[in-house]
Amino acid sequence: MTMHPEPRDGQSPSHLARPARALLRLRRLAVATLAVAAVAGGASFAHGVPGPHGGGHGGPFAMDQRAMDAHIDQMVAQLAAEATPQQRAQVAAIAKKTMAELRPLHAQRGQLHARAHALLMAPVVDRGALEQLRLQHLQQADAASRLIVDAVAEAADVLAPEQRARFAGHLMQLML
Repeated sequence: MTMHPEPRDGQSPSHLARPARALLRLRRLAVATLAVAAVAGGASFAHGVPGPHGGGHGGPFAMDQRAMDAHIDQMVAQLAAEATPQQRAQVAAIAKKTMAELRPLHAQRGQLHARAHALLMAPVVDRGALEQLRLQHLQQADAASRLIVDAVAEAADVLAPEQRARFAGHLMQLML
């Protein structure tokens, strides 16, 4: 089933001007790309995998900076293979900068979880303190989301629409 925009003034979607259809496709692509990036970034931010030193949940943040940079370079090369070397370097630089900005938020998340555990294990549960902690967690998630969305938009500016479409397609294959 194909989704079409609502007709305007009795016109069918097939009567939309070519630029309007292209703009609609770009908007859909932008929304899909942002959604995928937000889900991928949020999932890796929220749900770590066991770190190299055992036990904890570090996810991508368990890697040292050099390993993270290499991982980002590899992912950009794989997902944006059709991009020019300069474009890949720009996208990788954006991703590396964003991960560096997310690292402190990840550390704070661990502190919030430790605080939540302590509050819940206390003889009397302080509901007010739990509510404050919940608000801090939401503020932190919002800050991370803003960083991710800004990075996705910045990377989208580097790539042409056709390259963004291929990038999103490759990303979707990885997510499935």
